[in-house]
Amino acid sequence: MNIRSLRLFRQIILSGSLAQAASTLGMSPSAASRLLSLLEAEVGLTLFLREKRQLELTAEGSLFYTQIAHVLSGLEEIPAISREIQQKSYERLSLVTAAPIALGLISPALGLMRRGGGKFDCTLNVENRFDIESKVAARSYNLGVISLPVENAIVDLVIEPILEARLMAALPAGHPLADLDEVPVDRLVQEELVVLRSGQRWRHRLDNLFTGTGRPPRIAVETSSTVVAMRLVADGVGVAIADRICGQPVTPAAMELRPILPAVWIRYASIHGHGARSALAPRFLEAVAATVEGMRAADAGAAATLRLL
Repeated sequence: MNIRSLRLFRQIILSGSLAQAASTLGMSPSAASRLLSLLEAEVGLTLFLREKRQLELTAEGSLFYTQIAHVLSGLEEIPAISREIQQKSYERLSLVTAAPIALGLISPALGLMRRGGGKFDCTLNVENRFDIESKVAARSYNLGVISLPVENAIVDLVIEPILEARLMAALPAGHPLADLDEVPVDRLVQEELVVLRSGQRWRHRLDNLFTGTGRPPRIAVETSSTVVAMRLVADGVGVAIADRICGQPVTPAAMELRPILPAVWIRYASIHGHGARSALAPRFLEAVAATVEGMRAADAGAAATLRLL
């Protein structure tokens, strides 16, 4: 059904005149007359009697108007509703990332924003890597934070690098390797390891690290969660690899991080679909940078293993 014809019907009743209704809606009287006839044909009702160039609402027309008055009033609200949705979409920050990045980087950054006194509307979602990339590209979220590289090559994304974090050995507190300033990968091959399942990004990094040693990792526990892996390390189950972003969820007293030799750096970036971003996005990214700088200022080890891009 033509929405414009319903608006015309309502306007005729409000103004009492076809000519006045046509003028209000920016159409000619002849075009308005044809549109009204089209509406009557569509609904199968005679809405007006036409007497000497005047329109008189029929009983059918009166009942029809009574039944759909709320719908017609709602039509008038559509432009305002649309503007409100557009404004909220622009001012609302919808974030998506992986769980360890959410805990180690995004949550502290949002806390910094909140302490700064500004109000903001935000959602923070955790997804797997494929869904992060594909849903950001589809604009289901307006900003994602991931480690590079992007894996879903068919997705067209805007990628903006944020920081680099050095690959670290995650050690239970008091572990002998914690006495070293840097842990050679040859020493890691002797350790019982907590690892991620095959196919996951951190498992891929571990496998690459061990390739040059000619020895497979000694796996104590395999898990699907980086956050769980860090908890297992803190509980003394084994050693893992991480960085200062993904190692943040665990209380520092329960776990120690030492850089691995040879040095490997992991790059993190924000991703978003093409087109306008949320007005809050630059403010959020500034908070992320400030969070990293705060980590570097508070800890000499973080200063050596985190760098902004």
